[in-house]
Amino acid sequence: MLNIIEKGQSFDLNVQSKRTNPEKFYFGAGWDTKDGAPVDLDIVAVIKRGGKLVKSEDFIYFGNRFATGVALSKDNTTGEGDGDDESIVIDTNALDADVDSVVIGLVAYEGADLHCAPNSHFRVCDGDVEESEQIGDVALGDAATVGDTAIVAFEIVRTATGWVLENKSELLQIGQGSAAITAFGARFQN
Repeated sequence: MLNIIEKGQSFDLNVQSKRTNPEKFYFGAGWDTKDGAPVDLDIVAVIKRGGKLVKSEDFIYFGNRFATGVALSKDNTTGEGDGDDESIVIDTNALDADVDSVVIGLVAYEGADLHCAPNSHFRVCDGDVEESEQIGDVALGDAATVGDTAIVAFEIVRTATGWVLENKSELLQIGQGSAAITAFGARFQN
């Protein structure tokens, strides 16, 4: 069941999932090369405690791919291949008890901004593999304008009854490269 979640909307993952106790969610992003040239987009995640990023190891990106309950796939620096080029799996049962949310985003590292990255997509699936049932999607290329180099796409928020997925779709102009990765994480430190 695909739910195109509009910007600012959310839905209860316990209700949307076909599984009795949903715990693992797969976020996948894909894109293509631009006129044969490599395009490097990077999935990033911020584990928030008390509403903010408090520990550097809670910022997940290609240089820090794992934290308790969060695992980032390999770094695809070209956009070549079919399907999702990068993915991140969040196991909500494995997250520390003081984690109140996880923010998932995408940063244009090199080769194009989000507006120009061909055939880009960012989706969430009910499970821990690419073949799991897709339950949400955020349009990238259609929403982005020239110069948009990052997006705060989703946030999974802990509630008293489980986890809620929110579509943030907040586009950012924070440059590219390692400075953009750093700037994305810094947004959540305060």
